[in-house]
Amino acid sequence: MTARKLSISVPPEVEETIKAAAAEEGKPVSAWLAEAAVEKAQIAALHAQGRAAARELVAEYESEHGRLPAESRQRARQFLMEAGLLDDEPWSAVG
Repeated sequence: MTARKLSISVPPEVEETIKAAAAEEGKPVSAWLAEAAVEKAQIAALHAQGRAAARELVAEYESEHGRLPAESRQRARQFLMEAGLLDDEPWSAVG
C-alpha cells in the first residue's frame, strides 16, 4: 500500500493527546491518526444513512397520512439530537 504524506496543524494540547493515545496503543502517530480518520468517516457515513432513512420514513408516512404536525417533528428532531444523530443543522423536512 502506498502512503501519502499529509500535513496537519493542531493545538499543542491536541498534539499531546494524539501522541499519548498512539503510544498507549503502541502505534506510530501517523497510523493512529489514519485509523481515527477512517473511524470518523465511517461514523459520519452511518449517521448520514440514518438521517436519510429517517427522512424516507417521514416521506412514506406523510404520503399515506399527510404532513406530520410541527410538534411531532420537533420531538423527533430533539430525540435525534440527543441521540447524537443530528447536530444543530436545520432539518429540512420532506414535503
